[in-house]
Amino acid sequence: MEEEYKDYIVCKICGFKSHRIYGRHLNNHGISSDEYKKMFPDAPLYSESDYINVTRNSGKHMKTEKYRKIFSEKFKGEKNPNHKSKTTKEERQERSPFSIKFKNYSNLNETDKLNKLANFVKCVCDKKSYTVRLDYWLNKGFDMDEANKKLSKRQTTFTLDICIEKYGEEKGKKIYTERQEKWQKSLTKNGNLKNGFSKISQELFYDLLSKYSNEDIEYLYFATKNGEFRLEKEEGGVWSYDFVDIKNKKIIEYNGDLYHANPTLYEANDHPHPFRKNLTAEEIWNKDKNKIAVANEEYFSVLTIWDGEYKNNKEETFKKCLKFLEL
Repeated sequence: MEEEYKDYIVCKICGFKSHRIYGRHLNNHGISSDEYKKMFPDAPLYSESDYINVTRNSGKHMKTEKYRKIFSEKFKGEKNPNHKSKTTKEERQERSPFSIKFKNYSNLNETDKLNKLANFVKCVCDKKSYTVRLDYWLNKGFDMDEANKKLSKRQTTFTLDICIEKYGEEKGKKIYTERQEKWQKSLTKNGNLKNGFSKISQELFYDLLSKYSNEDIEYLYFATKNGEFRLEKEEGGVWSYDFVDIKNKKIIEYNGDLYHANPTLYEANDHPHPFRKNLTAEEIWNKDKNKIAVANEEYFSVLTIWDGEYKNNKEETFKKCLKFLEL
């Protein structure tokens, strides 16, 4: 048997019974939802069951490829109302919750601004803390070795043997090959590595984390701990930084020798990047300079650590990082 408020509600104006009365029904009365609420402050606009259904289905259409593409095209490039061609840098910073200059933080003191910023970034990153991330297992209470084993097991749920067993040898091999190619492409966007990080960099970052006080750990961001911290690019989009201490305004960039063209190994006209063969080493260096410049403009100091540097002398590199972080 249906119950009022739980399964339906009654319009206080005409007695109409429905699971909701906002929108079209109130338009028939010539009033808005706000006006109805002023007239009947205690009257709901929807039933409990309707609220549950709307909440459950909210945004489902946006998960389809069709609507993602429509939305992407609608705000792509200069169509974005926050694009640099339409706004100043100060305006973009005021609109971005990733910036310490975000307008919603303006009435806060510096400590509260940092806390607000940290909470926002953590909230965004927590949504990405799935079982395929190391921090998911660390937060479950496993130590580093156990967490790596759990992660490795989780990442082997899609293998060639599993595909062959499920689809047969010919179809299984085809599906596995296509998925691997798609995965490789997903690692790059316009030739740039996307969401990629080296496991050895996380080893260094966790060693650094161990030197922080418990109170300051929440202000640290790297791929497997809270996710990478981001700052907006001048031309639109964002830069992701490898290790960020937002309280002390320190950033450590861990650069792969190939992807970032280690200047001790490559000349300006070399093409070391494995995915973007058209880029020269000099162009890669200029890109990294722009990335560091954006961080400097937000008052961050930046230290660059090279992959070969760390692998060749972990102890000295670790000390170098501690000195930079003033730990």
